[in-house]
Amino acid sequence: MGTITVERDLMVPMRDGVCLATDVYRPADEGQRPVLVHRIPYNKSIAHYIGSQMLNPIVGAERGYVVVVQDCRGCYASEGVMTPYRQEAGDGFDTVEWAAEQAWSNGRVGIYGSSYMGITCLQAALAAPPHLEAAVAYLTGTNLYQGWVYSGGALELGFNMGYSQGKLLQAVGRLGLDESTQQRLMREFRESNSDRAALCEYLPLSDAPVLREREVLPDWQDYLEHDCYDDYWHETDVVGRAAEINAPILHIAGWYDQFLKGHLDLNLALQDHPVAGLRDAHRFIIGPWDHNSYEGHRLTWAGERNFGGQALSGVMGLGDTILQWFDHWLKDRDTPLMKEPSVRYFMMGDTNEWIKANRWPPPNKPTRFFLHSGGTANSRLGDGILSRDEPGDQPADTYCYDPENPVPTVGGRTFSLAAGESGVQDQSEVEEREDVLVYSSQPLERALQIAGNVRVRLWIASDGPDTDFTGKLVDVEPGGYCAVVADGIMRARFRDSFEQPSFLVPGEPTELEIDLWDVAYTFKAGHAIRLEVSSSSFPRFSRNANGLVSPERALPEDLRVAQQTVFHDGQRPSHLVLPVIDSE
Repeated sequence: MGTITVERDLMVPMRDGVCLATDVYRPADEGQRPVLVHRIPYNKSIAHYIGSQMLNPIVGAERGYVVVVQDCRGCYASEGVMTPYRQEAGDGFDTVEWAAEQAWSNGRVGIYGSSYMGITCLQAALAAPPHLEAAVAYLTGTNLYQGWVYSGGALELGFNMGYSQGKLLQAVGRLGLDESTQQRLMREFRESNSDRAALCEYLPLSDAPVLREREVLPDWQDYLEHDCYDDYWHETDVVGRAAEINAPILHIAGWYDQFLKGHLDLNLALQDHPVAGLRDAHRFIIGPWDHNSYEGHRLTWAGERNFGGQALSGVMGLGDTILQWFDHWLKDRDTPLMKEPSVRYFMMGDTNEWIKANRWPPPNKPTRFFLHSGGTANSRLGDGILSRDEPGDQPADTYCYDPENPVPTVGGRTFSLAAGESGVQDQSEVEEREDVLVYSSQPLERALQIAGNVRVRLWIASDGPDTDFTGKLVDVEPGGYCAVVADGIMRARFRDSFEQPSFLVPGEPTELEIDLWDVAYTFKAGHAIRLEVSSSSFPRFSRNANGLVSPERALPEDLRVAQQTVFHDGQRPSHLVLPVIDSE
């Protein structure tokens, strides 16, 4: 390809007259070409954000595309004020249609993005602009209530508090605030941002520094007011409205990404799309990545585990796949990607290999592993056992959950500087706590492979009207390393419905399910399978105060210790469900 022409800061008008700053990368000749749109809130002029994640616009232009890179509304060179997530459908629609009408365009448009840029991509697809013919979304959110702002009804605290507060830098100069107010806000931002852990401990969360300023950062207060799945969330729910999408989607997820849940749900919706052509066109890739993978920092790592060269993420591992996708849909080329089955997933744990399938999850056998103990499963030094044998008469396990001394987040599916490193981390230290119940299998005689949804069914009781229960699947290696495989939480008031919460009757046994989301993993022979049960993972999730007050509005005096009980007897057989791939 010859010379690339770059036009910077074209001001593209939206339907309300606000103009968004847009850069255009295109081959220097005068031909008409298909267009790829990338919309970003992090400054289109910084090379890292536009070139190291999925598709470098220069590479796209060299491949024969016009690549349009745009600052989102209210960000950097663009006009307006940002309302996160909620303006991306309309602005995406207008940008796609603008791109289709330009002299250098042949009218065929694709859109792509990762993380927040993936949200801009999917919201545009949901708006269904007539000239949008294909989309690629990578490590992003689809239902912003489930798996982005909340998970299992619990606030994804570490990520959302830091991310929401960070938006101050763009908002403060655009709202006409007087200079003294701006200076005060920036001082509060610097002070609180210097100690993210302390910020997460602030009570009430609704009154946290900077975030209390509703006129500056309204989205944080909105999140706390809408702790149930209601109409506020439905508007941006790509999963719930997937039937409205009329462009084929390639979406890419990571096993250790905090936003995995959204991709899993979107996959199920697209696999059953009412339009057969879109069902057949849909492609889904799941790799062994955490959220840092999209930035290209650690291309084969998730936490402390290196999955090898075959696990390359970012541009190096996925750039050609993405271009194959667009070559097929925008250039009518017969590419290798479209000759493969619809799903490609990475089997972790042993061979570390890619597997192709027609659907996700693949056929599996949901297999129950029951909890057993003599009533003292507290910590890995206790007597907790995980077995396929059904329980008989056994005493329950008990522990105290103190929100002033929560179980810390250690690895897993987290994306927060306050929570530390994500991905594979050793759980040994966490498992020494008395408020962590630990149930372990015997070392496996032969390898056990799982692929699909992992969940925990617990019979519980609490002396409070609300509380949390967490579950964590762990691979115990012969040398003692305890690798986190999957994790999840359930806020008890949402055990029956995320739309209509209901409180516990203190002391009364009740059943609830913790979704640990999906995984593909091989437990090697000689390794043990372990389940951890507790009531907190902080600061990934907000602390439950164990009372009637919303955890996000709890004052220090609202925090109370909860006495927790986990039953595992013949009438109340608490168990872990693993999606076993039958090798026999």
